[in-house]
Amino acid sequence: MSTDVGTHSATLDRSISLTSLRFTVFKTRNFLFLAAVIAMNYTISRPSPVDLLYISSFLFTVLHLTVAKKPEVARRAVFLALLVGTWAASFILASLPHLSEEGVIFELTAKSFAVSIGVIGAFVSMSWNRRHFETFMKFYIVSCVIASMLGTVGFVLRLDALTWDGRARGLIDDPNMYGSFLIPAAICCVYFLSRPQGRKLFYAGALLMVLIGIMLSFSRIAQVATFSCMFAYVVFNNRRRPQRLLLIVGTLAVGGLMLFALVSLISPEFTEKFLGRFTLAEPYDLGSEGRYARYLLVLPMILQNPLGIGVLQLLKIFPEPIHDIWLSSFVNYGWAAGLAWITLVVASVVVSILNYRRTRDEIAIALLISLIGIIWCASLHEGEHWRHLWLYFGVVWGFCTLNFAPAKRPGHGKSPVAGADAASGPVTRR
Repeated sequence: MSTDVGTHSATLDRSISLTSLRFTVFKTRNFLFLAAVIAMNYTISRPSPVDLLYISSFLFTVLHLTVAKKPEVARRAVFLALLVGTWAASFILASLPHLSEEGVIFELTAKSFAVSIGVIGAFVSMSWNRRHFETFMKFYIVSCVIASMLGTVGFVLRLDALTWDGRARGLIDDPNMYGSFLIPAAICCVYFLSRPQGRKLFYAGALLMVLIGIMLSFSRIAQVATFSCMFAYVVFNNRRRPQRLLLIVGTLAVGGLMLFALVSLISPEFTEKFLGRFTLAEPYDLGSEGRYARYLLVLPMILQNPLGIGVLQLLKIFPEPIHDIWLSSFVNYGWAAGLAWITLVVASVVVSILNYRRTRDEIAIALLISLIGIIWCASLHEGEHWRHLWLYFGVVWGFCTLNFAPAKRPGHGKSPVAGADAASGPVTRR
């Protein structure tokens, strides 16, 4: 009898220890991943601390799968890994003839670290429920508020370390990347402001700070994408409440004018620079080798080079890169990369719509609109190395509908608050 009791006690202790190990690994993995999200407002060196944090979170994800009760991997995460892997293998293959050239290996390394964030993001978030995604969104907001404050201080004090050509950039590579980085934070703030509960004053202040940062970046596409995406999310969120929609849109319009006036008071040169930038074409966009002309000039090169010409090779032909991630994928990395990119974007939209239809959870739409805003900006810039671009691909594909409460069918009452009472730990599936 005593032997049976002792055996049962030992088995119970082992079970408790294993449960504690799973909990610790899960929490540590999430901590490292969210710390990396905060560190993303520093990108002026590659590889950087943020890359180490993301890789560490992936290693803990592998450990988490090892100790899980049912170590299953979501099919979507695997499919994303295949798509991203195809895109990455293409730019490596296209660049093999140029490895001895200066900067090529570094560029390949930097791109590899950036695209790996997409795969890591999917494998980490595939075990998240609603609460975890909201925590991620809060951390992203904090990261962007820090970046916005740094960029604003740099612009006001004219600090070269935090600006580029008089445009705010914080500790991020350039103003265009900086502006696109802030877009999801604006959408996240609008998401939390639309919730029935929460710290409204905090999110309103964060939204104001982020919008100031975007305006001071003087990135035309980031400004247009931000307000277009915010408008799209507000319309979606209030599509069945027209009076509320008109009120919110009116408030946003008045708030935008007040924000413009506020920033103009902060810096007299803002108005002149803002209006000067707010054109369809700058001098570097026009001419025989301008941005728009280069779009046409690379089309024959795409047809002539099915494997791509490799990284940094266009700089031998044009004074600047192609500044379009769609064309860049084809001409620099080959047809396989171009098709992989198109498939990735289209499939991301489809996956997000399916996520929403199955859960009726607005987080799925907020993630999609945030991703669309970034892709919009990448369509006019070199977005391949933008870590936040690949991060949002990852969380869109990592969104597992089984971790959220299922949506009710029409006629069965109001849809539940999806996943609100989900367990803090991961849910095994698929």
